[in-house]
Amino acid sequence: MRAVLIAVVFLATSWTSSAAGLPTPAEFAGFPIGSDGSLVKWDRIVEYFRLADESSDRILSQEIGKTTLGKPFLLVTVSSPSNLSRLGEIRAVQRRLAYPGELGEDEASRLAWSTPAVLLVTLNIHSTEIGSSQMALELIHRLATEESPWMRNMLDNVVFLLVPSMNPDGQVMVTEWYDKVKGTEHEGASMPWLYHHYAGHDNNRDAFMLTQKESRLLTKVLYQDWFPQVFLDEHQMGFSNARIFVPPWTNPINPNVDPLIWGENGLLGFSIFSALHEAGKEGVIYDTNYTSWWQGGFVMEAWWHNIVGLLTEVASVRIASPVEQEQAKLGVPPEGKEPSRREMQRMLAENPEAKIPAPRDVMPRNNYPRPWLGGRWTLRDIVDYELVATYALLEAVANNRVMLIENQVKMGRRAIEAGKNEKPYAFVFPPDPHDPAKLARMLELLHYAGVEVHRAEEGFEANGRRYPAGTHLVLMAQPFRAYAKDILEIQTHPDPSKYPAGTMREQPYDVTGWTLPLQMGVEAVRVEEPFDATVTQLDAVPMPRGEVRSAGASGEYGFLIRPEPNNTAVLTNRLLAEGARVSWLTAARDGSPPGSLHVENARYDRVTALAEELGLFGYELEAPLDSKTIPLAAPRVGLYQPWTASMDEGWTRFVLEEHEFSYETLHNAEIRAGNLRERLDVIIFPGDQDRERIVEGNDFKTTPPEYKGGIGEEGLGHLEEFVREGGTLVLMDSSTSLALESWPIPLRNVVKDLSGEEFSCPGSLLRIEVDPSHPIAFGMARNATAVFGDSAAFDLAPGFSYTDVTVIARYPNTNPLQSGWIRGEAHLANRIAAAEVGYERGRIVLIGFRPQFRAQPHNTFKLLFNAIHYAGADGASRPTSDSTMNP
Repeated sequence: MRAVLIAVVFLATSWTSSAAGLPTPAEFAGFPIGSDGSLVKWDRIVEYFRLADESSDRILSQEIGKTTLGKPFLLVTVSSPSNLSRLGEIRAVQRRLAYPGELGEDEASRLAWSTPAVLLVTLNIHSTEIGSSQMALELIHRLATEESPWMRNMLDNVVFLLVPSMNPDGQVMVTEWYDKVKGTEHEGASMPWLYHHYAGHDNNRDAFMLTQKESRLLTKVLYQDWFPQVFLDEHQMGFSNARIFVPPWTNPINPNVDPLIWGENGLLGFSIFSALHEAGKEGVIYDTNYTSWWQGGFVMEAWWHNIVGLLTEVASVRIASPVEQEQAKLGVPPEGKEPSRREMQRMLAENPEAKIPAPRDVMPRNNYPRPWLGGRWTLRDIVDYELVATYALLEAVANNRVMLIENQVKMGRRAIEAGKNEKPYAFVFPPDPHDPAKLARMLELLHYAGVEVHRAEEGFEANGRRYPAGTHLVLMAQPFRAYAKDILEIQTHPDPSKYPAGTMREQPYDVTGWTLPLQMGVEAVRVEEPFDATVTQLDAVPMPRGEVRSAGASGEYGFLIRPEPNNTAVLTNRLLAEGARVSWLTAARDGSPPGSLHVENARYDRVTALAEELGLFGYELEAPLDSKTIPLAAPRVGLYQPWTASMDEGWTRFVLEEHEFSYETLHNAEIRAGNLRERLDVIIFPGDQDRERIVEGNDFKTTPPEYKGGIGEEGLGHLEEFVREGGTLVLMDSSTSLALESWPIPLRNVVKDLSGEEFSCPGSLLRIEVDPSHPIAFGMARNATAVFGDSAAFDLAPGFSYTDVTVIARYPNTNPLQSGWIRGEAHLANRIAAAEVGYERGRIVLIGFRPQFRAQPHNTFKLLFNAIHYAGADGASRPTSDSTMNP
């Protein structure tokens, strides 16, 4: 067994560095970094890294792209001048190490001893966790200027990749908001909008769907350009107990991850743990809160790529204002119930100078030997803890360079061998003649994340099924087998009750299931045994082109376009804007299912070009259509945006914009003003806002008056009036309570009052049975997958019958769980998942889950899209009640 710290020879024999022109961070900023009330904004941070690049031959600062709002996204490379002069060679070596299928033992050993290890550190993905973006200036100054044996060892043996902010847009927003309110009566008020334009705090939940620009930029660094051995993401957490979390993580572990990851996770985590205690830091904890299961965060996703993914979480302050905490006694937990994080936020919002209650976790133990007992906590403390952690990791990676490289190769080889000798052998994806774009999109995500994707050049047979040429495959004999397997297969999260007491969280951390084919609505056949096929590995996954079959009529009688792809919404929106007539087919006709688009008054070349671009399929009509249709019109859409920074509103906005829906943003004042029906056909409420939050909003004392409160009872009345006058109200997940608890609605939420012991389903994939003859479900399969995250499920309310409601989707009588974890599944048996309720001249569409959750479940987007277009359809104010889902 190799010792924890390995003496290594320097990779370069000599080097010098001069950074005399680089001011200290304090000189540059005009104040000591971490000073109470003082922050360096992103444009100045970019400028400092430019100066470091110009001043030091150890620093390379590059803008590798633009953020969502057009700001520079930086990647800073730090190493010895010798290493920086051969970065292209080192990157090529990193790719060979990451894909070791053709790498011999002698060559692997030679590379391990002759190349530096690569460490990636990302900072400030959550913008209110701003300490790390400030720390970056002091970090880079030391790396650029210090002459010492420690620095020589690190620079020679490590290529250090630093992302000073994963969310520069939010860094600017938070800094500007803090500077605006500090020293005023509004100091401590939360910023009333998302700190990532679309994703907010969910921006680190985008690691496999890659919807955002920043996600793509980081993933390119990770799995296309650099393939680091180690990846650390630095965060902040709540401010009441421990001062910093370091790895190892807590249970449960994901079984697809190579155990070496957990070993090295502990090795490097304990290096940080020891360094913090060496520096005299209190409140250092491991093996708590953050689990080893969840797929979706960037640093966790690294585990399935044979990269040691590490996380630090430092206790927060109020952006840059200190927090005062009452003192506790070691080993004597304070009496009473610990306030929730929101209660503490309210306490500080009401009185920014208030002391928060003393920490409750004061018992010394193996994973928390020197508990935090309270006192004053500042931004400078955050900077200091993060500097110690980062330096410790740099040292540990330098000293364990050879081991880390050799183990990365070993994990890649083991993955290849497991793919040859263990089940499954492959995942096979049969062609979808009606919606090939969704499969291409999924395969493109896999390919972008480094997975090898193949295409069959000839027909082949596997598991007794015949597949045609052009079928796509993911063969498991590849170095990133763990990632491909984990993202494609069903998850079975362990039941917390089965673990010994105290060894696992009572509730899972974040989602428990993420199976990509289920969310995308793609058929993925798991093939257990080897088979013969002639395949080609793809260098890129092309998007398929659509086709409209010609009848030679030059579009005189119009076209029928199949309804399955989500891009039919894009086509509809574009054609309606151009003056074409678009309608829905209400019943199947000559192979075209209900919901097929009948397009008229549009040029033949325009329709065919759009269909080809958007991956849509259909045919030109030879004669006038004699089938019943529902004419569509461009809907006037309102999307509610509360002043409480709703992430689900951001994701909804993103999905709508991606599919080219025009909409008006509605704030509380617009709803309280009334006359909604005069300008809108449909109003959408995001799924993470319940009735109380919508009606009452943010009532903290420090909140500026223009952002205080919610829609109020007055706005609630105007919404009811909007529906009564023929408008459509779309409510999702928690926001369904707005109607259920306000008006005489024929439904009730059957899981609302159940305890966690009776029912729990935090972020799992559940099967729903859909009525594709209902306009809101046009184009969907009869069996679909919903993301259920402690969501709502409905049954008839007392005194009502099914003549009052039209069911769009139900949960089956059997256990609906497809991937993840559920407790008390019987409570969902045959319950309503989505429904349309007529309300005088209008309708309320209640979707108990979030059909657009984090822009991931493409297979349920249509419930939202169709509900919007239905609101603008001719006869939209006449709801139906003849669904095949009604008893």
